[in-house]
Amino acid sequence: MIGNYANQSLTWKSVTSINEYNEPVYTTTTIKGRKETGHKLIRNKQGQEVVSSARVFTKSVISNNDLIDGQQVISVESAVGLDGTVKFYTVHLL
Repeated sequence: MIGNYANQSLTWKSVTSINEYNEPVYTTTTIKGRKETGHKLIRNKQGQEVVSSARVFTKSVISNNDLIDGQQVISVESAVGLDGTVKFYTVHLL
């Protein structure tokens, strides 16, 4: 379903570890997805209300605190099909 629309190349930096200065260390990968800009009030992982400036639809498994095109991931939602499998993820960016 999302495959036809996920035609943009996005730079994904996933957190692999934390260094001695308590800063995240990233691995950079290019993924396919669909990025839409726009402001939306959402709840982050901690339950706080924050304003998302963009969202990405992708089949890649993204985690909170990763970066997509330099923007921090603040929320990840999975879209589950009727067969019980995850079809794609909606990722909200700060």
